[in-house]
Parts: sequence; C-alpha cells; structure tokens
Amino acid sequence: MLFSKRGFTLIEVLVTIFIIAVAVIGLVMGFSSGLATVQELKQISVADHIAQEKMEELRGGAPLQETSHPQEVTQEGTRYFYTITVTPVSGATALSKVTVTVNFTSHTGRSITRRLVTYFTENGITKGSD
Repeated sequence: MLFSKRGFTLIEVLVTIFIIAVAVIGLVMGFSSGLATVQELKQISVADHIAQEKMEELRGGAPLQETSHPQEVTQEGTRYFYTITVTPVSGATALSKVTVTVNFTSHTGRSITRRLVTYFTENGITKGSD
C-alpha cells in the first residue's frame, strides 16, 4: 500500500522560513540605508542653505570680512560650522574671491564639507586700469 504524501516535512518548512527571513532582512536593510541617505541629503541641503544665506548677507551689505574662527549654527539637532574667506584676486584691484565653507558631521558619522564661491567687487564697480 502506498501512502500519499500530504503536507510539508520539517526541513521544507525550515528552508522556507530561512528564505523568507533572508528576504525580509534584505528589505529592512535596504529601507534603513535609504532612510539614512535621505537624512544625510537633508543635512547637506541645510548646509547649502546656510552657505547661501551667509553669501546673501554679504551681498546685502554686511562687511566683507573673513571669520577668524568657525561660527556655529545649530539646525534640527545638527551643528554646522561655517567660515568666510576673502581672497584678493591678483591683477584686479577691486575684485575679491569670497568662499563660504560649511562643515558638519552627518548622523552617520561622516564629516561633510560644502563650499560656495563667488566674486565681489568694491562698491559693485570693478576698477579698470587707465
């Protein structure tokens, strides 16, 4: 008499559970990695905004001077440090290169630096050589 095989053996069930567990762990790791990337991109966006804001302050008439040490700005729990560097352009007496640098440590522990560079002229007019 032949017995018909009904149901699953214990090994088949264990293999199925293992395969499902590996797939679920892969999905969870993918989602957490994606969320970490989104959070880091948000922090980079805030750093870019800080650099742009400081540059706009200079364009708006704030004194065009370097920062002697990094200035701190805290937004959404992250500490950002910015510096302003003013470098005269050789050969152009009224032209200065201005760099705003923003540094921060992301929530993943990476040290990230963002820079915004532009040129300013003295009183909005470039002096020409006569």
